[in-house]
Amino acid sequence: MLVLAAEIERDLAQVERHAERSQRVSPEAGDPEAAYVALALDHAYQAFESLLVRVERSLGLPRREGAEWHREILREAALPISGLRPAIIPEGAEQAWGELLGFRHFLRHAYSYDLDAQRLIVLRQHLQDAVAATVPRVTQFVAGLRRATTN
Repeated sequence: MLVLAAEIERDLAQVERHAERSQRVSPEAGDPEAAYVALALDHAYQAFESLLVRVERSLGLPRREGAEWHREILREAALPISGLRPAIIPEGAEQAWGELLGFRHFLRHAYSYDLDAQRLIVLRQHLQDAVAATVPRVTQFVAGLRRATTN
């Protein structure tokens, strides 16, 4: 459990680091800045999804498959699993994370489109809101893992 706690903390630190990076430049300043913000948004979401997958695997939950697994893991992370874990995503933050997931999908397939600076600004705010709401939940979950190990 201590290794899991450390891995979750590492993933969460990456989410926060990329969220902070997304704020460093204005996507309206030009294509390089827009690309920097887009990449930070993508990396922040990826780190968060890795955290969710890590938690599920550690709890012995079945490996996710199919076209909708990315959406399912978000939806289910907003629900407590009795006897296993509390809800990791608080009410209201699921939608923001979902917007970031949608953007990640777009970014990975949008090689023929220009980035929309205004959309990046909105997504950057979604990331800030999602992180602010989610960090306390994840921190509590990790604290519970550490307590369970020492008891």
